[in-house]
Amino acid sequence: MTKKELFKNEILMKMKRHLDTSMISILDVVLSDALYRVDIVDMETLPATQDMTNEYILQLYELKKGVKLSEETIRAYMIGFREFLRYVNKSLLQVTQEDVEQYLRTKQRNGNNNKSLNNKRRKLNTFFDWMRKNDLIQKNPVENIEPFVEILSPIDHLDPEEMEKLKAACKTKRDRALLEWLRCTAMRKGEISSVNINQINWAERKVIIYGQKGHAYRTVCLDSVAVHYLLEYIKERGLDIRSDQPLFTHSKGDTTQPLSKAGIYAEIRRIGQRSGLNRRIYPHLFRKTVATNVIRRGGTDADAGEYLGHKPQGVTARHYAYRSEDHVIKIFQNYVAAI
Repeated sequence: MTKKELFKNEILMKMKRHLDTSMISILDVVLSDALYRVDIVDMETLPATQDMTNEYILQLYELKKGVKLSEETIRAYMIGFREFLRYVNKSLLQVTQEDVEQYLRTKQRNGNNNKSLNNKRRKLNTFFDWMRKNDLIQKNPVENIEPFVEILSPIDHLDPEEMEKLKAACKTKRDRALLEWLRCTAMRKGEISSVNINQINWAERKVIIYGQKGHAYRTVCLDSVAVHYLLEYIKERGLDIRSDQPLFTHSKGDTTQPLSKAGIYAEIRRIGQRSGLNRRIYPHLFRKTVATNVIRRGGTDADAGEYLGHKPQGVTARHYAYRSEDHVIKIFQNYVAAI
């Protein structure tokens, strides 16, 4: 890492408490441009030293990756990294492959299943690869550790009878509108809060949203059943389809504020409890159900992934495999919409 990079990162770290992630990203670009033709003593690559503490490295990672990852994701990553550090009790600059292997074996003995172990391995691999790319270490200690063999279990989803019980358990127009919205759009709960009523193309029953994880825009669709209950909910609030208010709002207090991720989770959980279903009901379950329905009705894995907004896999898929909005609509009509 050069002295210039260290200088820039020091500024970003100090400004972190004053700026949100989007402003930090802008500041990063501004500093890079401003310092491009500036020499700071010398420009040779400096080896990372023991003065670069674990906490400094973790905060730098959080700063850099926080722009691209959701707040929930980066928080989960940091909890995992700190747990690993408590176990190895040494500098991140000195971690070896043996350290990581021993940590994973200990977790395995403590009852972690192979899926959980692979998640830990994947996060550590991402972190140490970032350190390597930023010249903090020469070699990623995780890259040669083989993943654990996982026994694939069926995807958790709702069958048609369970979906009907959930519909019957809806007490308010908002309950039913939210249920139908999730059934059709398969949106993540963190994506729903940003949708306003007038963003929806009601005539064509579709809406373009910004994907929380893929960081790209995608189209999701609605069927006539969902539109009916959404319009009933909007009408109850004394609004029409031209309103710029959030699609889903709190029912108490400031009713113009969008329903939060926690609010969406709590509402779906309450519907599940009233339904009498002896299982956990949560918003992400509807994404899994949409994916399952696509496959069950004759679609492909690629169709399911495309509608859910998953990133295409592989260089060719990412750069050359373009699918039109018409294709997404066709996936919805054939495999997702109410029959």
